[in-house]
Amino acid sequence: MYYTYTYSKLDGTVFYVGKGKGRRAFSSSDRPSYFLQHAFEQDGITIRIIRRFETEAEAFAHEMELIRHYREQGVFLLNRTAGGRGNNGYVLPAELRARKSEQMTGYQYKKIQCPHCGFVGGETSTKRWHFDKCRGLKIYKARVTHNGRRIFLGNYSTKEAAKEATKAFYAQNGRGKPMTVVEAT
Repeated sequence: MYYTYTYSKLDGTVFYVGKGKGRRAFSSSDRPSYFLQHAFEQDGITIRIIRRFETEAEAFAHEMELIRHYREQGVFLLNRTAGGRGNNGYVLPAELRARKSEQMTGYQYKKIQCPHCGFVGGETSTKRWHFDKCRGLKIYKARVTHNGRRIFLGNYSTKEAAKEATKAFYAQNGRGKPMTVVEAT
């Protein structure tokens, strides 16, 4: 069951509109610092469940409607977006965009190498995505068929080394007896 809710000062002035499920309206986790600071500066706050919904889409639509309603009335809301899923309506301020751009200009990601297979990539994404799936060095298996039997010659680190092992085996042992195919009548 989804719902929309508001946070307001003790005088009834709404300062935040949200959409939640379960205990979300009563939780301070996963809230931005500016929100927590504003809420804790108040003498107290009132949390009010406005309406309940069967689907999340209905709750998102109502959240957007409430935010629009309060903003049209000139109420200052801590909501940085127009509500709904994602950062709907949020535009990064020009000053912040310029500062981030300056910080990232010429930035080089720290590179690391996988100790198992030698893959080189950016530290964060390599640790996050590669290390969990790395199976170490790729192994090439060398196998031959000799006198109608399949023989395993070993594992090799390169394809060329595996081919050389098969050539060496055939050079030493010959191709063996050719396989005869008998048609069933």
